Amino acid sequence: MRRMRLLALGVAAALAVSACGGDDSDDGGGGSAGSVDDTAGQGLATINTVAELEPLAQGLVDAYNATSSAPVSVKVQAEEQAIEAVATGNPGILPAAWLQGVTAESTDIGRNLAVIAVPTGNPSEVSGLDAFTNDSDLDTAVCGPDSPFGNLAADIVMRAGLELDPDKVGTDCEADAVARVAGGELDAALIYRAYVAIPPEVELVDVPADQNIVLDVRYLPTSDVPNSGSFEEFLASDAAAQVLTEQGFLP
Repeated sequence: MRRMRLLALGVAAALAVSACGGDDSDDGGGGSAGSVDDTAGQGLATINTVAELEPLAQGLVDAYNATSSAPVSVKVQAEEQAIEAVATGNPGILPAAWLQGVTAESTDIGRNLAVIAVPTGNPSEVSGLDAFTNDSDLDTAVCGPDSPFGNLAADIVMRAGLELDPDKVGTDCEADAVARVAGGELDAALIYRAYVAIPPEVELVDVPADQNIVLDVRYLPTSDVPNSGSFEEFLASDAAAQVLTEQGFLP
């Protein structure tokens, strides 16, 4: 699975996901990014998203379509085109940090955040970020998405006032780090949770909320009272929460 490369703003980067939009082409993928979908009344809505969030958007759409008589589809676009699409009224699922100039109402649907992966049983008794300091005796790795402010996982450690060994920092290497923890090569790995399968040989230790950097995913546009049976209403359901959880997002 492709890892998220997200624009992070400040110390609390956010992912915004907004779904349920489209266009007027006949290919199911929609027409131009900037045109509002005039087939929405026929149940042919398109959810605009970006490659980093395609697995999540497609998983949610598949779960919705399994029980809906008005199916929707996913359209993956470049960042600028996806932002333009939602800014002109089309539904979408996008990182929150990309929606600074979008006036449409949106709502959080999921969060990606850092956790500490350790071997099951936590034999080294890892309890926090001090495991990743430069003078720690543990074998560790720090893996996170890049942002304009640097590697987000590494930034978490440094914001806690801890000195970090740069040789232990990698970009989007979460799956590899988890495999190394499972194989006993690492005592701990600081990773971003989304899209990473956690095997039985690995358990997760929480990073304190006041030290974490959370990436929010948002859906837009939203309404005060979503239509019954709509994709927007589905996003608040247990079925949607299950998709989010299975892909490593917190609802």
